[in-house]
Amino acid sequence: MEALVYYILCVNVLTFIIYGVDKWKARHAQWRIPEATLLGLAVIGGSIGAWLGMKVWHHKTLHNKFKYGVPLILILQIALLLLFSCGTRQKAEINAPLPVPSRHIQEHSPTVFLVMYDEKTGKEPLLKAIRKYKAEIKYDYKLIHGMAIKKPDDKTLEEAMQHFRGVKGVTNVDYDHVYRLTDPVKPKLETK
Repeated sequence: MEALVYYILCVNVLTFIIYGVDKWKARHAQWRIPEATLLGLAVIGGSIGAWLGMKVWHHKTLHNKFKYGVPLILILQIALLLLFSCGTRQKAEINAPLPVPSRHIQEHSPTVFLVMYDEKTGKEPLLKAIRKYKAEIKYDYKLIHGMAIKKPDDKTLEEAMQHFRGVKGVTNVDYDHVYRLTDPVKPKLETK
């Protein structure tokens, strides 16, 4: 990740400088840097440098392929960055030790736990494991690819959670935390 940050920083500084050099060459009637090179620098990660170069050097601002192309490239790169940064998922370690529950930190359900599963694998392996383990689905969170599962009566919560960590496609197993209101809810009275 650190190498990517350095790459983006370097390519943007280089692109900014090259836009300035091309503007200087245009003013002095010298050989110019091809437009394909200028746009190519934006495509390979220098879109911020290209956009800043256009604004600071007042260069290529009237050419439609730069005027609309560079901001479009920048928007697409930001969208891809957000897509890939939000889409990364950590795989749960099968033999990872369970955190020791602490009443001071967070209260959790003694019988229900949460299981998140990989969208690509789907929930079929998890559903089979639930049936085989004789657990019960309390709630299926379809939008976030997860389920609240009630453990079988003959198993401890930790045993059940550890078991489901080993199911194909499961990405995370966690306690079902209990949140309590500390102050009573007071209804708002309507006045006319």
